[in-house]
Amino acid sequence: MNPRIVFATWEGGGHVAPALMVARQVAQLGAQVCVVSDDANRAAVLAEGLEFEAWRSAPNRPRAGDAADSVQDWRALTPDTIIHQLCDEVVCGPAAAYATDIRAIAAEFGPDLIVTNEMLFGVMLGAEAAGVPFAILTGNLWPFPTRLDVPPFGPGLKPAREEVDFTRDAMIRRAVSALYDVHLPQLNAARSAHALAPLEHVLQQIQGARLIALSVAQAFDFGTDPPPEPFFYAGPMVRDPDWVRGIALPAEGDFPLVLISTSTLYQAQEDMLRRCIEAVRGEKVEAIVTLGPALRPEDFPNIPANVRVLLNASHDALVPRCAVVISHAGHGTLMRPLLHGVPVINLPMGRDQLDNAMRATSRGAGLTLSAAAPVHAIREALRLVLGDGRYRQAAVLLGEKIRAQADGGVRAAQRLCQLAGQSS
Repeated sequence: MNPRIVFATWEGGGHVAPALMVARQVAQLGAQVCVVSDDANRAAVLAEGLEFEAWRSAPNRPRAGDAADSVQDWRALTPDTIIHQLCDEVVCGPAAAYATDIRAIAAEFGPDLIVTNEMLFGVMLGAEAAGVPFAILTGNLWPFPTRLDVPPFGPGLKPAREEVDFTRDAMIRRAVSALYDVHLPQLNAARSAHALAPLEHVLQQIQGARLIALSVAQAFDFGTDPPPEPFFYAGPMVRDPDWVRGIALPAEGDFPLVLISTSTLYQAQEDMLRRCIEAVRGEKVEAIVTLGPALRPEDFPNIPANVRVLLNASHDALVPRCAVVISHAGHGTLMRPLLHGVPVINLPMGRDQLDNAMRATSRGAGLTLSAAAPVHAIREALRLVLGDGRYRQAAVLLGEKIRAQADGGVRAAQRLCQLAGQSS
């Protein structure tokens, strides 16, 4: 009998593509698949030929990249306020509602396995309450301080080498765990509502996962090889979202092409993009800026003659033509240039971006600047990366290693179907 698997995700930008890619591979292996997500992702799920269910009582975002979304971490000024906001809006605050929805859908669909995004603790406890095993699928690096073989997530740290580094990392892990535990009453209230025993720490909710599949190449990440159980590197899973398909690209020009791009989600990135645009003004390059659904072209007046601003474009088609990519270093945006051996200039704005940038630049594949870097600093970085072939050589070498571990979700699908088959 073919297994039945539910995939649960939320409109969190780069979280969605890996879930859909793996879900499609799972379906091709013969499993019955249902994808539960926000209405913003309905069309993308149906385009894959998969069954879709929208969140019913849990948060349900109607549009991708909406600046009015409840999770507005770009307003937060400190790491602790970011964690508190994320817990209030996704991880713990709506946990009871996510659990209620996933239990109702599980009762209707009868899954052998629930695969959830790492932030949806409510789905995890809902699966626990329903007696259905669950696995976790990430869209990027592991964000919680539960893994000891990689630097703590957030600050963009190099791997520890000296005793002082190990002490620093341990202190950060304890501090971050304590920040999550501020929200333990919320999570335990959700568990009580679903007749589950309370936890002593918020991050204990993760421990029930049968598998944690990371949509990252091990060659890109830090840490041990192989990773500790239950972690599994599924390789990078990036692709153009459905809303850029069929967009025509400008013809190739006479000068090196530079792509400037930031997040699908809103991060108050207008000012950074304006500085990047000014940095290429008058340079012997041609630049394309892709805005995505969060921004509008009218926000960017006085565009230089060598710059084209597009609402969207296929990065899969555009990036191989580029000499350098300037971005915020979100995982999906950063992976494309590295996969094609294109060097990068990173201006990380938060989330996973500092850590992604560190992993790229520590291998020599580009440079990292502050998100507040002035125009002249961005221009100097661009000239340096374009003028020094070692950046491209390092990007090519790293890209070869990453491509060797990219299979579009096949191995992850096989592991998940095996798990589901064990419980069916």
